[in-house]
Amino acid sequence: MLVTFDPAARRLALKRIGAYREADDKSLQLWAIAPGNSPRSLGILGSEPVLRLVAQEQDVSALPILAISLEPKGGVTSIVLLN
Repeated sequence: MLVTFDPAARRLALKRIGAYREADDKSLQLWAIAPGNSPRSLGILGSEPVLRLVAQEQDVSALPILAISLEPKGGVTSIVLLN
């Protein structure tokens, strides 16, 4: 995924690159990871080539890490971090 943010348009864009497509029984799930907090799900990614989300600059700067995981169809509601 290529992730870009356009502060003027207040859009976060996630663009699929390459040929990878998840299997029919799997979903890609987007996570926000803020320092000192557990990952928070931002939702399930659809199959469209570009996903655009409304976002404010302060929201993007407060979440320095985005992650995408491969999950069972429909995603998961929480994630546990192991030390």
